[in-house]
Amino acid sequence: MFGDAALFFGLWLQKPLQIAAVTPSSNRFATVMAGLADLSRPGPVLELGAGTGSITRGLIRRGCLPQRIVALECEARLSNRSRREFPGIATITGDATRLDDLLEAHGIDRLAAVVSSLPIKWLSPAAQRDVVMPCLARLGAGGRFLQMTNAFVSPIAAEALDVDSRPAAYVWRNLPPSQIWAYSARPADPPLEPR
Repeated sequence: MFGDAALFFGLWLQKPLQIAAVTPSSNRFATVMAGLADLSRPGPVLELGAGTGSITRGLIRRGCLPQRIVALECEARLSNRSRREFPGIATITGDATRLDDLLEAHGIDRLAAVVSSLPIKWLSPAAQRDVVMPCLARLGAGGRFLQMTNAFVSPIAAEALDVDSRPAAYVWRNLPPSQIWAYSARPADPPLEPR
């Protein structure tokens, strides 16, 4: 784990707005995040910002089969590490703001859950839309996009995106203490009755 922390910290020093935190998520955080993912739903579990694999390990400990996990990571050194450590999962190296194209290219048209450690609060509302909306479209009714944040307010502009949002968990035993927000598509308004 010391190697994970050193790699993560070094990358954070180089790219502080791309690497969300100075250290990998704690085992406690990974357990809480994995526990919020509804694994009873059909489809893959998408992990955004897979990093050194903390949340991946949490999902596997929870009983998620590695073959169900799709890990997206923009930093090549981290995605290569993920491929070596978790050979059963699908690891994609790419930019989350191109998520619709990346998922389509990999034939992913349905998702069970999304767990994100992206530094999404630093993205513009348009870039947030490019990340969140392809996920919600593939999650369907009742699906949740789970987002880690170190700020204790919504890291996603939920009103601008017209999505439902709520805090789902606080994890004090993480460095730094973190919160998980859950986002879901708003139900469509029923058609108006003719008069």
